[in-house]
Amino acid sequence: MKNFKKLFFILNFILVFIFSQTLYGENKNLVTGSKTGTAEGYHGKITVLTELKDGKFTNISIKSHTETKGVGDTAISKIPNEIVKKQSLDVDSVAGATITSKAIVTAVANGLEKLGVDPVKYAYKADVSKNNNLNTKLDLKKLPKKKAVKETIIITDARGRKVEIGLPISTYAISTMDVIDYIIPLKGKEAFNMLVGSGQDGGHGLNKYAKLYTPIVGNYMEHTAQISEHASPFDLEMLLAVQPDVLIVNSAMAAHKYSLEIEEQLAEAGIKIILIDVPGKDPEKSVQQTMKILGDLFQEKEKANEVINFIDKQYSLITKNLKNIKYKPTVYYEKSGYSEVFGPTATSKSGWGIIINIAGGKNIADEILGDKPVSKGGGNTTDPEFVLKNNPDFIILSGVNDGWLDSSKEKKNCKFDIVNRNGWKDLKAVKNKNLYEFAHSTSRSIYGFYPSLKMATIFYPEEFKGVNPEAILDEFFDKFMILDSSITTWMFKLEDCDKNKTKKK
Repeated sequence: MKNFKKLFFILNFILVFIFSQTLYGENKNLVTGSKTGTAEGYHGKITVLTELKDGKFTNISIKSHTETKGVGDTAISKIPNEIVKKQSLDVDSVAGATITSKAIVTAVANGLEKLGVDPVKYAYKADVSKNNNLNTKLDLKKLPKKKAVKETIIITDARGRKVEIGLPISTYAISTMDVIDYIIPLKGKEAFNMLVGSGQDGGHGLNKYAKLYTPIVGNYMEHTAQISEHASPFDLEMLLAVQPDVLIVNSAMAAHKYSLEIEEQLAEAGIKIILIDVPGKDPEKSVQQTMKILGDLFQEKEKANEVINFIDKQYSLITKNLKNIKYKPTVYYEKSGYSEVFGPTATSKSGWGIIINIAGGKNIADEILGDKPVSKGGGNTTDPEFVLKNNPDFIILSGVNDGWLDSSKEKKNCKFDIVNRNGWKDLKAVKNKNLYEFAHSTSRSIYGFYPSLKMATIFYPEEFKGVNPEAILDEFFDKFMILDSSITTWMFKLEDCDKNKTKKK
């Protein structure tokens, strides 16, 4: 018993000693002191004083900065207080002042490092510049020079807004990079030289366009800022820094809403907003409407009309060849579907459902969702049993393998996990290899005529005998674009994916 008590005493002493040493070691790291740190903002260095007491932030103050008055200074007053309040560098950026917000956080991290403290302990995450991801740093000195305004015109945009614009346009910004595809037929390589800002999209379009076009048009990213994250508000401070003559905004990802939230501030800086709407409620006309607006804006009406006439011709071809059809094949559409995850579908009045309707397909979703709001970027999932019951002739997908701007020269392996759902291998569409996926972003692109035309040839091979959608697409690129149609994988089909699977084995 005595030996047991003695052993217990010794073990207890050791534990207390270890605990006290650990606590002492931690206290040694609870730094007290102050240092200034610096980081690059929009218009120069931001200097920030960071003060710690026993490892806690007691004060953070901005000592010097040259950020935009009325925009950047909102972050100047807010971010330091947020860091002290949360005792963390993981704080939300101020809307419209993202760069200034992140610069303050980086300057505090720099001050901590000078104090011998690892900023990671305060949840610091080094900001990898979006432009650095593109191997390019934005240089405001490289912005295109402004031309003298010679005339003004009134442009009616896609929302019916009357916008007074000074011409000629020297510089512009766009909501996402795919908008530039509408400008390339009008301005060629100059479209990139005039670009000063673009938002990012879910497919990292800024990066993909830079990879494809920089070797051809030069390093345009050195004067092109990222003006928004994917499906997020615009960075007002960045827009004011690059000063585009006009911000061209497509309806996708709530961009209309976000742009109009800052319209007053942009107007004060002389920056106008032009709204376009693709695919909109009428994909057969929305691209042409956009080309008319941009033809007026960039003073290239004749070139715009050539594009309009080409696209009108394709939709007329579809209408003509479908004129006498008596039976419509049934079609089921789904976005981003996998065996365990049912993605949303769309009716004939929404998104890809409209394109299927143009191509002459009978959308099975209309039966249960026809009177429900599934448009405007949203969608509803259907009961799995409903698809099995309807046993569609065709299945159309988007957002699975996708392939948008992946350069089809780089052969991709594809996979349709969706067929592993219970009962799906017995569906007519799967048995007959009539399952197809189109690159999701195509629906809002200038190439939107292609999936409608391609689907029509798939649904009605006899009526469209002799029609080659790929040859027509190649012709479009030859006539109007800088690169050729190999920039992307336009479509995957189950048959090809099965062949890839076989080859792998």
